[in-house]
Amino acid sequence: MKRRLLTLSVLLTTATLLAAAPKARVKGLVTDGANGRPMEWATVVVTNLNDRIIGKADVSDGQFLVENLPAGDALLLVRLMGYEAYISEKLTLRGGQTLDVGTIELRPLSRGLQEVTVQGERNQIIYKLDRQSISTASSVTASSGTAVDVLSGTPSVMVDADGNLTFRGSSNFLVYVDGKPSPLDGTAALKQIPAGNIEDVEIITTPSARYKTEGGVGIINITTRRSQYAGWSGLVNASAGTLGTWSGDAVLNYRAGRHNVYVGGTMQNIKGKSEFTQEKTTMVDEIETRSLSDGKRWSRNGTYTARTGWQYADDRHHNLSLDMLCGTTSNWRGGDMDYQEIRDNGLLSMVSNYDSHDRYNLRKNLFQASLDYVWTLSKHHQLALNNRFRHDWYSIEYTESNMFTPQGARYEGTRGYEEEHHWDCDGSLAYRFLYSKTGRLEAGYQYTTYSEHGGYKIKYWNRPAQAFQWQDDLATPFYYRRQVHSPYLMLNDHLGPVTFDAGLRADRVLDELEIEIVGADRDIKRFDLFPSAHLSYETKKAGTFNAGYSYRTNRPGIWTLEPYITYEDYYTKKKGNPDIRPEYAHSAEAGWFRPLKGGHTLSATAYYRYRRDISDWVRRPYEPGVTLDSIVNAGNQQEYGLEAAAALKPTRWWNSNLGGSIFNYRFRSHSEVCTDNDGWQYLVNWANIFSVARATKLQFDTHVIGPKILTQGREKAYCYFDLAASQQLLRGRMSISLVAHDIFHTARYYNTRHTAGLTSITQVRPRYPNILLSVSYNFNSSSHKANDVSSGALFEGKDF
Repeated sequence: MKRRLLTLSVLLTTATLLAAAPKARVKGLVTDGANGRPMEWATVVVTNLNDRIIGKADVSDGQFLVENLPAGDALLLVRLMGYEAYISEKLTLRGGQTLDVGTIELRPLSRGLQEVTVQGERNQIIYKLDRQSISTASSVTASSGTAVDVLSGTPSVMVDADGNLTFRGSSNFLVYVDGKPSPLDGTAALKQIPAGNIEDVEIITTPSARYKTEGGVGIINITTRRSQYAGWSGLVNASAGTLGTWSGDAVLNYRAGRHNVYVGGTMQNIKGKSEFTQEKTTMVDEIETRSLSDGKRWSRNGTYTARTGWQYADDRHHNLSLDMLCGTTSNWRGGDMDYQEIRDNGLLSMVSNYDSHDRYNLRKNLFQASLDYVWTLSKHHQLALNNRFRHDWYSIEYTESNMFTPQGARYEGTRGYEEEHHWDCDGSLAYRFLYSKTGRLEAGYQYTTYSEHGGYKIKYWNRPAQAFQWQDDLATPFYYRRQVHSPYLMLNDHLGPVTFDAGLRADRVLDELEIEIVGADRDIKRFDLFPSAHLSYETKKAGTFNAGYSYRTNRPGIWTLEPYITYEDYYTKKKGNPDIRPEYAHSAEAGWFRPLKGGHTLSATAYYRYRRDISDWVRRPYEPGVTLDSIVNAGNQQEYGLEAAAALKPTRWWNSNLGGSIFNYRFRSHSEVCTDNDGWQYLVNWANIFSVARATKLQFDTHVIGPKILTQGREKAYCYFDLAASQQLLRGRMSISLVAHDIFHTARYYNTRHTAGLTSITQVRPRYPNILLSVSYNFNSSSHKANDVSSGALFEGKDF
């Protein structure tokens, strides 16, 4: 009995001494690894080395403090659903002291509450509530390419015969880079972004009311690589090809504490070459003119830009970033043709032969700066401010056409110059109220202002004088300004397995055009409402189901309004339309995604889109042998289709990714130069990746492009195949890849166009071989694997 009392006394005394011993504390900051913002609702657990919990705390405004910890060695764990768990190295806790572990970044899981991941070697697609995100990390190779290469082959995207990207059959989409509008538009913007500098690409098919409403079919957002490592890190990419293509890109990053600074640059010269033939027949003033052209068409897109930026995140409530970009872009295209012209007026037939050379160049000197600031007032209230300013201090659009006789004497020629100066600025202010752990209400205001002034002038070849002469009566100075004011309201919440959002946006648009052409000035005011909604339901066994709807528009830009004639070549003229109306589109979709055992995944999306007042460039006879391309509101169109993808892993060394889409196109014309059209279109992409050694991979891609229905004709189906090999060196820090496009030389482009007084047949075949070699190297950066094999078969000149 005495022994028991003595033992109890010793235990009580020990417990009293331990309780009286000074306690340790641990504090730190938890941020979102995707955007650097402070986290909410995460849980912090401290354990001893025997996995026994000795302390626990919740994260609020990104901060945490765990108190009353015993001295000794311990581990720290941070958990939040939808993010990878963080486990620290061994910590040494000292009584009476507070250990600051600094900033802890949580990385989003591939699969979370609001997203489902489809994994495969070619790319990793993360399906979220309103978008799909394509990771470049597991692709084999296209580091020699651009953002177009990364997107090629995904179910929603097709790269057409000229290398232009279409998004569910349309090129009317917005391009963002790191969440900010690109200084360039559409495919031109994507072609300026090297694939090796891309972390992932988001495709937003039914954008919410939070986003700009331009881009009738959605938004493509490019996320560039940013190092998360402390200290210095960097990434360098270089490539060259048999067509004369070359590119180089580098970024250097330094991260210390709350600050991160980067500087980078891009130089590239992307070339395309094709064999071109065209037969065109026009009937004007009872004269039938048949022209035959045969030769080569080419393109050369040059980019020389520098970029820099700084980010700051404090321990409490403030996140600030400043980014700048400046440089020059130059987009050339041209053709060198042998022409034969046959004119017949019913009484006499004349045959003429010419040698033609046409050139086009759009050069821009640009500067862009953006500022983003997020102020977290408390765990329930947040303000977000951003602003972007762009200035093209000099831009010139140059056209040149030349016609020579077989003897080398000049017969005709033109020189056109359009000098421009651009300013545009957009920004937003948003208030976010987190009314629960899962619910958020957001109210905001966005504005856009765009100004451009310049002038167009042209000179013609005077045959008697044997000199070019300015056409003073065609000189056309102009001024254009657009303002868009947009308040919006968004609601997001999560109820059990259901995630949803709903929003409404109002756009007030003010357009002003002043131009020295009689009757061409315009002062237009519009007001429209744009709703959106999304719903996602996640099950444990059947996968995830979602649905979305958005209402969007495609407003005409200044380049479509200019009512004067420019030249593509001597036989092809072009003219804008100041009365073109905006295009409006209703888009709805429903999808299903399911991961399967063994690393396989399946996905399918059904969609419907109705477009009103479609704007399209149409061709009509203008003069004997000469056609005029002008933009019109061609009519209305409805589409419904199905996209499907399967990521399969038949063996440990073979990954197969099959994707495709099929949709019905129904067009009803409102223009005298267009015709009603109906038909089915399909697209199939099949990528096979073979791991032949630990660091060596081969990839073989098959692309089938189905027939295409146009407002004035049709395009035939074609297919092509790409082959690539990649080798990782220096423990993954270096990658070398070799890519061969269209290896069997099967790509053929065939277009027929019919309208009153005009028939044309165009055939284009890309130059062969097209082989690219690329090398990339990184240090202290995220592991870099090249991106994708294919950028599409590049048919230069299909639009002629």
